[in-house]
Amino acid sequence: MPAYRAPEQADKTVIARHIAEGVAILAERLRRLPRAYPHWHRFDPAAYFDLHPSQVDAMVRIEALGATLDVTIYADLLSPAFRRAERFWAREFCPAYFAAGKKDAFDAHFWQRILPAMQRRLQEARAEIALAGELLFGRGDVTFLAVSAASDERASHQHRIPDDEALLTLYQDLPTLTLRRSYDILEMIGPAASTRHR
Repeated sequence: MPAYRAPEQADKTVIARHIAEGVAILAERLRRLPRAYPHWHRFDPAAYFDLHPSQVDAMVRIEALGATLDVTIYADLLSPAFRRAERFWAREFCPAYFAAGKKDAFDAHFWQRILPAMQRRLQEARAEIALAGELLFGRGDVTFLAVSAASDERASHQHRIPDDEALLTLYQDLPTLTLRRSYDILEMIGPAASTRHR
């Protein structure tokens, strides 16, 4: 959907503004979901969020546990720099990482070229996401603030970080645009329709 597209090449503020606008739209859709959900025979996140099915697979996680519906949107994927870093990680970094390790040309290539290139891409993504987040926080976007899952996401992955104070501090400062909201399904659809939406 064009509303979610940020230009690949433009002034960094323009790119961040486009990302922030897309995140704000997704946050608003999360806010309105309880009113829309009862009208779906089978909820279709692609149609509701105006995403391609392949985008839904990558960006949206929906989990139903009992009468609770948890919806998470990994909105960092709206960042062109994040997508470039992700592609580089999959196509270049991982193969080079697994080829390195024996003090040979593969090892030298990884440490001298691939790792610094990955770090640059991650820094670009971090800066782009941070700027978009600053725009959303700066304008006091209440809907975004209500569904921002940055602290939840950090808390859920913190156990994976080695016990290193510098790494923990860096991890706590990583920006993210992840959105999350939990809903009571029965409250959304009403008692008469509770069997229809499973």
